[in-house]
Amino acid sequence: MGRTLTFQFEELPLVIDGGIEAGDVTGSAEIAYHGDGAWTIRAIALDGARRLAHAPHEIIAAARAGRSLPAFARHSVALDEGDPLYLRIYHRLEHEWRARVQTTVIDQLALDRDALPDTRADRRRALRALRAL
Repeated sequence: MGRTLTFQFEELPLVIDGGIEAGDVTGSAEIAYHGDGAWTIRAIALDGARRLAHAPHEIIAAARAGRSLPAFARHSVALDEGDPLYLRIYHRLEHEWRARVQTTVIDQLALDRDALPDTRADRRRALRALRAL
């Protein structure tokens, strides 16, 4: 499986109890896929944020310019494969969200096919050119 895609997830519940979902997370999974639609999860990351502290002169300059400063710096935080969060998200993607991941893989395969050149048409043109000689 040499091809990969990034599957973005939002509000993926970490806990489902009696039909109640809790602990929603947002992040992404690197999915390796094959031409027949088979896929596997290679990596999982969560969207993270760090509160920014701006110096007073930055705040003043931004206010004078009529713009606001970001409150957070956004980062993707990779999870280790043995981490309980990794395992829980992996399970959700493999089971409850499997159809969503599969649809993304199928869509990507269609894009891959559209991006491939039509080699048969190229071959026919080359044969016509050779016959014309």
